[in-house]
Amino acid sequence: MTTVRITCTNNDRTVEAKVVTRGLKRLVVAVQAGPATTELVLSRDDTKKPFVGRMAGMEFTAPANT
Repeated sequence: MTTVRITCTNNDRTVEAKVVTRGLKRLVVAVQAGPATTELVLSRDDTKKPFVGRMAGMEFTAPANT
């Protein structure tokens, strides 16, 4: 399975996440949070910009070339 590094823009922490699905404007990843796994949906309007997603009041980004 392909992995991608996502970064929380609130605290600058970066983690590895498994790619569940990927399209030109949408990226779904599975993030391991302790014993649980959470899916995070990131999207973008412009294919040259990074993917952005929000969860639990925090913002996450993944590089555009993912």
